[in-house]
Amino acid sequence: MARPIPWLPPVTTATLAAIPRSILPSPKFRSVSNSYCKLVILQEAPMKPLARTVAEMPQSGIREIANLAARTPDCVRLDLGEPHFPTPPHIVEAACQAARDGFTKYTPPVGLLSLRQAISEKLQRVNGLDVPADRIVAVSGATSGLFTACLSILEHGDEILLPDPAWPNWEMMVLSAGGKIRYYPADSSRNFLPDPGELDEYVGDRTRGIILNSPSNPTGAIMSPGLVREMVDFARRHDLWVIADECYDEFVFDEEHACAARFDGDGRVISLFSCSKTYAMTGWRVGYVACPQDLIEVMAKLQQPVIGSICSVAQKAAEAAFRGPQDSIAVMRDYYRGNRDLAVDMFADTGIRTWSPGGAFYMMVDISSASTDTYDFAKRLVRSRQVSVAPGETFGPGGRGLVRLSLATARDRLETGLARVIDAIQADSQAA
Repeated sequence: MARPIPWLPPVTTATLAAIPRSILPSPKFRSVSNSYCKLVILQEAPMKPLARTVAEMPQSGIREIANLAARTPDCVRLDLGEPHFPTPPHIVEAACQAARDGFTKYTPPVGLLSLRQAISEKLQRVNGLDVPADRIVAVSGATSGLFTACLSILEHGDEILLPDPAWPNWEMMVLSAGGKIRYYPADSSRNFLPDPGELDEYVGDRTRGIILNSPSNPTGAIMSPGLVREMVDFARRHDLWVIADECYDEFVFDEEHACAARFDGDGRVISLFSCSKTYAMTGWRVGYVACPQDLIEVMAKLQQPVIGSICSVAQKAAEAAFRGPQDSIAVMRDYYRGNRDLAVDMFADTGIRTWSPGGAFYMMVDISSASTDTYDFAKRLVRSRQVSVAPGETFGPGGRGLVRLSLATARDRLETGLARVIDAIQADSQAA
């Protein structure tokens, strides 16, 4: 309800007309009116509050540090998980050609059939999965696929089991879908791997699904085929959906990657993949979901309100990625393996505990001797040492006392950044 502000003095009509509207604060002050040659500014009643679930949602600590690093000159970026390699030329050219050919219109919400057929061939060739094109949804980056998977299976108040530590966006998605998070342990004391025999107590009446992530972001841990099978068996015993985040499936260094869908006998595994890491296409925003038959119609329907359809030329680029030369994957994988080995060697004689990742391109580092607040440590690191890392606490309780390093950068920059991190930990540890 609008109300006048009594302390304003009378003014003439001419004075009123001359008041620039730009000086009126917004949104509390909306309009000016002339009543008996007195200035009356109408002040709005308080706006209705924002949705509490979203307003109270925790921000990703990765992005908080990334924003600070972006404003810091000569900062070595070890915060974001983004390949430093360019997108391979044949992929870029496919998008350019599609644009020149006028391929710039809407596409089906589930993605082009030709793209989904190319994805089906990739899943067979690389992952050993027999998934026809009509059970595949192309999505605007794996993130949108992960979100629509949550929307597909969650009612308000339902729970999802999430590994601790885990990528923070998972929690944001579950909360946005009206769900709740219940962490299951996969922390450093377990080499960042879960124990299926200890998980029964985490299942409640409202538990609808469990998230698996191998190779893991943030830890780089890889579940063996036997462990993946046990986790799928656990989900089957408790009648849970399995959301398998396999975005790093082709960045495995020393072990075998096993897709959860290989052990799915009754259609409960939702598999999610991405072009972002595999083909250095983070900005193109193309991912894909392999769905059980019962879920495909719901996932397809959700594409319409969430994204409408994927960028048409990006789909053509992805098609070229799957069907064109694959040698860039091995080049990147070998490079990141070398970066992993460099990081392990540099930390080896420092007394600082680390965990050698088996895949992805991340390394967890123990900074507990230097600081009990990983956010504060990460911010000070940017400001005083010009190097950025992700604070462990953003990944859940299991990340306390740790920071995540992204190894996806040029080797000379990585060596410089690692030296700065080591110096900071050692200096802060001595001062503590």
